[in-house]
Amino acid sequence: MFKIWKSKVLLFAVVSTILPAGVSAQKRDPSELFENAAQANPQFALGVAYVVGQNEPQVKTSGPTTFRGSTAVADDAAWHIGSIGKSFTSTLVMRLVDKGMVDLDNPIDQYLPSHKDSMHPDWRSLNLRQLLSHTAGLPANPPNKVMRKTFNNKPSAGRYAALSAMWSEPLKRSGEFSYSNVGYVLTGFVVEEVTKSTWEELIQTEIGMPFGLRSLGFGAPVPQDAATGHKSILGIPMPVPPQNPLSDNPRWMGPAGTLHLNLRDLMKWGQLHLQACAGHRNDFLELTSCQTMRTPVSTGYGLGWVIQTTESKPTAVWHNGSNTMWYAVLYMVPEDELVIAAATNTYSPERVDELVKKLVSALTPNPE
Repeated sequence: MFKIWKSKVLLFAVVSTILPAGVSAQKRDPSELFENAAQANPQFALGVAYVVGQNEPQVKTSGPTTFRGSTAVADDAAWHIGSIGKSFTSTLVMRLVDKGMVDLDNPIDQYLPSHKDSMHPDWRSLNLRQLLSHTAGLPANPPNKVMRKTFNNKPSAGRYAALSAMWSEPLKRSGEFSYSNVGYVLTGFVVEEVTKSTWEELIQTEIGMPFGLRSLGFGAPVPQDAATGHKSILGIPMPVPPQNPLSDNPRWMGPAGTLHLNLRDLMKWGQLHLQACAGHRNDFLELTSCQTMRTPVSTGYGLGWVIQTTESKPTAVWHNGSNTMWYAVLYMVPEDELVIAAATNTYSPERVDELVKKLVSALTPNPE
């Protein structure tokens, strides 16, 4: 069963238990599984991509861009991926680690010299490993009054405004896992202070452009053939146009998850991580840095990834995400070189999760 960790204000979601392999011992055709899932709820768009090893990637989409609309979603359409974006922020940090620009275990006040005097000692002593693994004891989200006051701020200015409104207060720290979007926003702020570039610029120059993720962008996807996100109002699904500021969370929350990209690129993102953790993509991440990301720190969570392990060996590496108007999953089985990406344009975890579970069973050689 899937369980969703929810913040008091649900900005992004992550699964707290792992997708069980081997849902059925009977192998089924992946195309049939996708068609069945699409036909079960044809009013919304559904997309999936999968690849095993060096085989030809498969991308399938179905359904309208808006609830019961007439325009079909395109195969190369971008989807909002919510908290899967945390793996991008974590990867960005590890690339800076590889360059010797930051250390995961240094107190962040070393990187924030002009701000540390205004920060409570609890905040100053935090480190990037804690922030990226949700073990820093930070709140899930900023207070509602801070969200309202900063919603329309530009990204970097908004990050500073939101964080500086919070960081003078002590933390209830335990060292245990507590899902925190604030921790990733703070990570983004630290990265900006270190590099003197915005998080948005770094996501493109360090990740998007050099590794061919051409569809990578920020906020709700805009093209006409992209799936529009939907919000339920009095039980009625209502499309939220991408031009509407409420189609996503405030832009300054980017490091916690405001990215979009198409399924082929999302699948490529998973492949890059599989290759780097096998020691084949040092240009992307050093082997030790990639393995650090997929090493559990607490409660099956590494740095930007949910980790399933057996005898200390990663058997599945994945994340899901939602801003409550889309829902997406990226799931990898390292041993089988399997990557699955799936998304829909409404908050429908059960629909996507069930499809991914069935695809894992269909595409792994010997599911247990």
